[in-house]
Amino acid sequence: MLKALIRRVTLSLLTLVMLATFVFLATEVLPGDALDVTLSADEMSAMPPQRLAAMKTELGLDRPVAIRLGEFLWGLAHFDLGRTLISKVAVSQIIAYPMRNSLLLAATTLLFALPLAVLLGVSAAYAHRRSTDTWVSTLSLIGYSVPEFVTGTFLVMWLAVSWAWFPATITSDTRGSAINLLQASPLVVLTLLIGSIAYLTRLLRVGMVDALSSDFVERLRLTGIPEWRIVWRHALPAAAIPTLSAMALYAAALVSGIVVVELVFSYPGVGQELVRAISKREVHVIQAIAITSAAIVVTMNFLADIAILALDPRTRQS
Repeated sequence: MLKALIRRVTLSLLTLVMLATFVFLATEVLPGDALDVTLSADEMSAMPPQRLAAMKTELGLDRPVAIRLGEFLWGLAHFDLGRTLISKVAVSQIIAYPMRNSLLLAATTLLFALPLAVLLGVSAAYAHRRSTDTWVSTLSLIGYSVPEFVTGTFLVMWLAVSWAWFPATITSDTRGSAINLLQASPLVVLTLLIGSIAYLTRLLRVGMVDALSSDFVERLRLTGIPEWRIVWRHALPAAAIPTLSAMALYAAALVSGIVVVELVFSYPGVGQELVRAISKREVHVIQAIAITSAAIVVTMNFLADIAILALDPRTRQS
């Protein structure tokens, strides 16, 4: 068990280093830099080449890529995300509240999605090839297939414009309290809930169908154990083990994959901040958001591996 933990921690750290290197190099190949966006075309043409070169030197834009990559990785090792090129503001201060808001939105979605998906997935698997299974499978397929920005737009037209039950856009401040932000975001949560429940239900249903038709469940039934105990105490854990990694990756992807939904509802999360940083060519902010999202994915995958090790003795032995 200890060797497996050490191996997975080492693999996670190596993955983060590789991702950080890729993110840095990917942002370096983008055309232009922060100075090109800050100065207008007229200012650039009127500025002497010596002055322009001096400004690039002051901002560190003329240094070799290898040196800047080394400084970038060294800063990440010390949890330092750097500062913006023009305003010299700490990047951690810029993305702290947007990242908090996106994490809050993802956590709220999962808080409702997981129990509902478990209930629907177990019900559909237990009623395999009957009407309940057909309805749940069909609705989950539709909910998973429809893009979230389409679902969000439909909900805005229906519940915000036609019925005026909820606000169409978020009016809460980025640094506002979590409670006020959630109170202003029912349509955002509902949009993410539809897709999340659909995906997790389909994922769990497949595992539950295999578990309920397995030999060990048949032997449990022959021993006279109550059916509810077989389903919830034995079949559900067996079905959850192979789906934990996929569920963990989906939970992590909620944070980095809700950019479009945030833009639809003007939600003050990392999506808004990422678009702003791209428009202003704030490379350090783009890198910080990408690395933070990647770290969340790697962490969730690591936690899923630990859960599998704890639940499945065969994994520990191998």
